[in-house]
Amino acid sequence: MRRMSLLLIFVLLAGCGGGYFKVPKEEYQARVRTLGVLPLLVDERASLRHPDEGLIFELLQRENAGKEELLVEELRAQKAYFDVRRIDGHPQDLFYGLVRGSSLGGQGKTSYRRYAFDAEAVRNLTDGHVVDGLLVVVLNGLQRPEKRWDRTRLKYLEADYSAIQVSAAVVTPTGEVIWEYPSPPGSEFLPLQYPDFDEAHYNMAEAVAIKDISVKGLRRALQERTGGLLGKGKDPLLYRKLFSDLAGQLQPATFQLPGKTAAEPAPPTGSQARP
Repeated sequence: MRRMSLLLIFVLLAGCGGGYFKVPKEEYQARVRTLGVLPLLVDERASLRHPDEGLIFELLQRENAGKEELLVEELRAQKAYFDVRRIDGHPQDLFYGLVRGSSLGGQGKTSYRRYAFDAEAVRNLTDGHVVDGLLVVVLNGLQRPEKRWDRTRLKYLEADYSAIQVSAAVVTPTGEVIWEYPSPPGSEFLPLQYPDFDEAHYNMAEAVAIKDISVKGLRRALQERTGGLLGKGKDPLLYRKLFSDLAGQLQPATFQLPGKTAAEPAPPTGSQARP
């Protein structure tokens, strides 16, 4: 049973590149034409297993601020929805108001945090912003087996490492999750630990110590930028990479808006109309 469960997880991930639809794509397409995007949320209840846990939570909150605008931009560029709207609100208030609970899904390398949502809180947001569903992105701490290489790419150490992972979901007004991104293996958003191969080498030690990355190092990683086209080089690399991946998962090749043709788009009605 365990082997079959793991096989099913890997099939889902392989088929959808990390995220997967929990209803047929046609049904998703019909139910979610206008998507609301929340600010990035941080699960402070999930231990980071890092000596500077409190400072890291503060760092994430600070660096996350306003970044959802980049995610909205990526989703709009895909043109898979009638509209994509940014939902305002304080991230931690939204987290504690929306999240009803969490549990661990998967096993070993496929472990991830799965969240359940309060239907009434979701309904209040979807009705208030006239959207058909909410995209909820939660940054959380998780320790799971990973393979980390040295700088020469000749050695690696496979062990349990702590990292900031990303769990994402599209939630309908009833609280139902109809799309999920379960942080596939090797997709950690921000590693919190590293194997010190240099120390082992210079001390001629067989064992490689696993060390915590400093808060300063984590801040530099979150703020790292790289050159790019269309002004994207000014944006933090980690966030832009994450948002590009999420937007791609929510834009399957077969996904098209219903009732639209190249010649004449269907007029919006109900929740599809702009307020």
